[in-house]
Amino acid sequence: MAEYKDYYKILGVGKTASDAEIKKAFKTQARKCHPDMHPENEKAKWTEKFKDLNEAYTVLSDKQKRTIYDQVGQEGYQNYARGGASSGARSSSRTSGFSGNPYQNYQQYTYSGNGSQGFDFSGEGLGGFSDFFQSIFGGMGGMSNGFGQNFGRTSASGQMAGDVEAELTLNLEDAHRGGNMQMTLPNGRTVTVKLPAGVSEGKKIKLKGMGNPTQRGTGDLYLIVKIRPHAQFRLEGDDLYVPVVIMPWTAALGGTIYVPTLDGPIQVKVPANTHNGKKLKLSGKGLSSKGNLYVTLTIDVPRTLTREQKDLFSKLAQLG
Repeated sequence: MAEYKDYYKILGVGKTASDAEIKKAFKTQARKCHPDMHPENEKAKWTEKFKDLNEAYTVLSDKQKRTIYDQVGQEGYQNYARGGASSGARSSSRTSGFSGNPYQNYQQYTYSGNGSQGFDFSGEGLGGFSDFFQSIFGGMGGMSNGFGQNFGRTSASGQMAGDVEAELTLNLEDAHRGGNMQMTLPNGRTVTVKLPAGVSEGKKIKLKGMGNPTQRGTGDLYLIVKIRPHAQFRLEGDDLYVPVVIMPWTAALGGTIYVPTLDGPIQVKVPANTHNGKKLKLSGKGLSSKGNLYVTLTIDVPRTLTREQKDLFSKLAQLG
């Protein structure tokens, strides 16, 4: 059985943390833990830390998953890991109406992936969900198929019987690019899902005949797009926001800087006499071609100055 993971500790928040506090903690930690922020020889270590951070946010930012995680609890999970011999594990099984694996009915029908590796139910495509995560929410760690008895959530209002919904969790880059992505269904069938470029949060993608069987035929599967928070960009609708640091002389004299976009860095001109906090708008550079990229410029001073640079700043101070 996988070792219990304390997602609250990983994010650095208390168990009563609000959604806003959890989101803020994730963004703060993501900047520190992102592998690209560390030397090449340390990337492997920080990649694992970032995976844990990403997994913790995946659970605690989702009300249903967070409730399930809290209900399982560390003691209950460890009791089950020891074979369910304690009264705590037996109580969990009784109160929830489970038999055998007390977490089987917690498991959900969730897709995740990064496109390049295909879509599956293990989370391997998107940072690699741990065995602990899978033992509660997925089909690994000796569990059953991991999707409960109803093959997903029940149909929403206005949908036919047999229709089901499932979350399709995407990286921001994959949502931007779109394209054909392979997905393996719980029954083992592999299907290709065509994602439009710039697909937005909450978008529904219909897979005809992939839902639950009924007397009148098989229902449809509706994939609801969910986009994970990004360590660098902030997403609002189709618009993206990114901070960029510039040097004082660039702000004063103007110049050209490189700005990150979802399609790679591009050169952008900074006007002379730019003040701290100025925003630049890059049209069509958002999540989709309809969105924009807003660049917030922050003026920074080098941590170390040469003697010549110090002399120049001293002269500026005298003139100022």
